[in-house]
Amino acid sequence: MPHMPRPLILVSIAGLAALGACAGDDGGSTVINCEVEDRDEAFLAGMQKVGAGGTTFTLTSSTPAPPGRDDNTWVVDIATGAGPFDGAVEVTPFMPDHRHGTPIVAIVAPVAGTPGRYSAAPINLWMPGLWEITVAATATGGSADAVVFRFCIPG
Repeated sequence: MPHMPRPLILVSIAGLAALGACAGDDGGSTVINCEVEDRDEAFLAGMQKVGAGGTTFTLTSSTPAPPGRDDNTWVVDIATGAGPFDGAVEVTPFMPDHRHGTPIVAIVAPVAGTPGRYSAAPINLWMPGLWEITVAATATGGSADAVVFRFCIPG
């Protein structure tokens, strides 16, 4: 078996530890200062975005508000030029700096009695940092559109 110099072993161990930093909960070791994050958005109930296909997505509410660490519930209103949206909706959280999402899939369901309104839960923002939450809508007829909401979760 070849002999590995001691400094190389230490570097290898340090590299493996750095790779594992996102593998689980950060254990409170990461301090995220959302005051200096400039890629996020200030949460405001009723905030709207228009997708490239012209669909309007309104983040009607978030519990907690603003979105926070761990499980969140969102209510989103979706409208097209023809009126309230009807079709399939997906909500996908992703951390661009860490290149990962969450293993928990948000369940999206229409809100009874309110056409175009959908509830999504749990939106699991399980660690501090910048999260990009994509809301994608595919109409019953087949046209699709999406927007991304960006929020910093403090640590």
